[in-house]
Amino acid sequence: MALPMLRRCCGCLSLETGCLMLCIISSMACLAYIVAGAWNLPRHREREREDNLISMTMVMFSTLSVISNAVALSGIGFRRPGCLQLSLLFNSVFILCLFLVAIVTCLYSNELKPFLDNPGNVAFIVLMFLVGAAYSLYYLTVVNSLYRKMKMSYCETALPM
Repeated sequence: MALPMLRRCCGCLSLETGCLMLCIISSMACLAYIVAGAWNLPRHREREREDNLISMTMVMFSTLSVISNAVALSGIGFRRPGCLQLSLLFNSVFILCLFLVAIVTCLYSNELKPFLDNPGNVAFIVLMFLVGAAYSLYYLTVVNSLYRKMKMSYCETALPM
């Protein structure tokens, strides 16, 4: 089943403007994720090996997602639907991997064990996962809609060639 085709982003913005805005917001979120993952790496000898591995994986997938967002931004700027398609493919994989890293962090990180004893904190984490999943799905839908719009206006068909 394909993602729905949107005509506007957030109800009032054009697809180009909305996609540009969402790519910038996603890049900023990934940069924050990189900083959060790299923050504890200098004290790697004091931490458990699993926590270091989680931090390095978080930094790696966030960096790849920033690169994929840069490809999407260049596709918007240069009007290249192929760049949007490439970004859509890779960013969907990287977003899935980032969610998996976040789940592994919550389940196995020794640093979070005291934080997860409070049921309110667990509910907050679940809520943040749902908000992140909704944002990611909307982001992918907007990028896909812009890709299909560009592809149809330049090539008469939205099927990948």
